[in-house]
Amino acid sequence: MATTAPAGFSLVLTENKLLRLLTLLLFYFTQGFPVGLFFYAVPTWMAANGSGTAEIASVVGISALPWSLKIINGFLIDRYTFLPMGRRRVWIIGAQGCIVLALLAGAVAYPEASDVILLSVLGFAANAAVTFQDVGIDSLAVDIMPEEERAHAGGVMGGAQLIGIAATTAAGGWLLANYGIAVCLMIGAIIPGLVMLYGIVIKERPGERHLPWTDGKSHPRNLDIQVEAWWPLLKNSFRAIVMPLSLLFVPLILARAVPWGGFEAFHPVLFQETGGWKLTEYTSFISTLGFVSGVTGLVVGGWLTEKIGAQRTLIFCLVIGIVAMAAMGFAQPYWSNPRVLVAFMVTMDMMQIFYFIAGITMAMRLCSPAVAATQFTIYMASGNFGRPMGAWLAAETAGAGNPQLFYWSLAAFWAVVLAIALKVTFPGENRAQHEVAEGLPQGEGPSPRVN
Repeated sequence: MATTAPAGFSLVLTENKLLRLLTLLLFYFTQGFPVGLFFYAVPTWMAANGSGTAEIASVVGISALPWSLKIINGFLIDRYTFLPMGRRRVWIIGAQGCIVLALLAGAVAYPEASDVILLSVLGFAANAAVTFQDVGIDSLAVDIMPEEERAHAGGVMGGAQLIGIAATTAAGGWLLANYGIAVCLMIGAIIPGLVMLYGIVIKERPGERHLPWTDGKSHPRNLDIQVEAWWPLLKNSFRAIVMPLSLLFVPLILARAVPWGGFEAFHPVLFQETGGWKLTEYTSFISTLGFVSGVTGLVVGGWLTEKIGAQRTLIFCLVIGIVAMAAMGFAQPYWSNPRVLVAFMVTMDMMQIFYFIAGITMAMRLCSPAVAATQFTIYMASGNFGRPMGAWLAAETAGAGNPQLFYWSLAAFWAVVLAIALKVTFPGENRAQHEVAEGLPQGEGPSPRVN
């Protein structure tokens, strides 16, 4: 539990409220850099330089893969650490450094738009680093944020990440169009590098080390709670996940990300080749849309979902999404009309925000109190598999010359998920919400949008 800030300014997180919020803001902002680059700006740049849907889907799908494996990060970060530097900070600094190295390596390698393998490797490396940073900073928030600050902290996390994604998508698209990928990635490494240095300067608790070779020692509180056992956690988590209701929930959480994996692979081609958009027009539109929908979710999403009910909200999003995707398939003759493209994306982006909020709420309610942290993490990791699935679907349909089939396949998949949501009654009480928040490896903050 955090203590009251003393007189004067302290660089110890548990002693300074403003420093805690600033830390969350800075690290969450830089999470948006690899996401904005490799999910939006780079695919759009590839499309502008002649790459097809299949090539773009490969880059997006491989870049998204680390988010599907995030549960491993949570186990590792909880199980292993260097306590003299705090429970989380060594992981956060190391992951932030890897983000910088991945971007700088890309600048040195200087890939062409047709270098699918190299771009995929760079996207995978950068996003793998971000997933470790994400789990580490969320875990840090749980460790150091007192209860009365957590709602404010959640707003800072979600808002900073969305701004980071939006800013990087817009700036990255402009830099790619005017100066090329080497300059784009080199400039993109500057702010994460500065934030890494900030992470070295601060401490989690009094008396800890800034770096492994400096003076300091482990805080007694961390020594008391460090987890050392694997087997009970794994066994109880498996039992909770294989319960019938839990297994039926997995397709619901998986379905949200499938369309966006496909959109990121196909839409740069659709908007530019069919819609006639310029590279910077598309990236600016995507960044603005993400910012607006994210703010909408933060301001009214939780309140509206609570009023309507999580499962009813999810059903509503599924129905609207099915109609929109099926209609988009039939509207192929009008894809050159920017109003059609904009209307579709605005509709789907708003639905995915509310779908996300409803899915998170339902996942918390399903968690068994005994293993709530690990079970919730497994749900989130399962949901992340939807993005590479969507990229693969785009490659097999739109990339093979059947773009209408892409949207109809998405609508059909969501129809199956809708049938589950209508047939199965999921818990309506948050019986394990507090257990999840306290023990969750990735903390109580909102997961990145790629979840």
